[in-house]
Amino acid sequence: MDTIIRDFPYQNWITIIFVVCLISLAVAKSFYYQQFVDFINLRGADRYISNRTRGSFFFEPLQLVLLIIQCTGISLLIFTAYCIYYEVEFRDNIKVFGLVLLGYSLFEVFKFLVERFISYALRFYNRIQPFLYKRLNLKNALGLFALCCSLVFAYHQDINHQIVYIILSSIVFIYFIYQLWLLRLYRDDFIRFPFYFILYFCTLEIAPYFILYKFIANG
Repeated sequence: MDTIIRDFPYQNWITIIFVVCLISLAVAKSFYYQQFVDFINLRGADRYISNRTRGSFFFEPLQLVLLIIQCTGISLLIFTAYCIYYEVEFRDNIKVFGLVLLGYSLFEVFKFLVERFISYALRFYNRIQPFLYKRLNLKNALGLFALCCSLVFAYHQDINHQIVYIILSSIVFIYFIYQLWLLRLYRDDFIRFPFYFILYFCTLEIAPYFILYKFIANG
């Protein structure tokens, strides 16, 4: 009982993050219901993009909320997995979560800006918007899933390491398979712009995540 009372305050900040994210998502859903339906339907992006006349979907309120949840969820999952793997207390490593969140957020923003620059430079942005939208929706969904898993890990820090590996591997596997499906779906566009495909898949997908993995592994 004493252990539960002693540890709860340090796990409680994770619960607060979880609740704030869910409330933010619920509020955004109430104001942007149709866009939320498109988010749930990972394949339903073409109709949404075709109805847009200007601007970027990335800067819409619902997408910004989902992006924040994605960054928070993925960062929190990495943090909880780190604490479980090295058998350290959450309370002693809150700064680690802050660094992971900052690093992952900057990584995603930088990657997004590079993608936009390349697609605009090659005059390919309008054609690639559905691809980017579907990929972002999946990452947001995986971020929400990661947020839920992090809450479970926070209250079961003695959880089997194999379960943590399975969760992390499943997220990476789903993202990889979905990427292949998107590449197959939009293969005609990529064939017309092979230079963008090389820059995108090799430079913007494989290299950044490999660097991020090495940074986390060596950190």
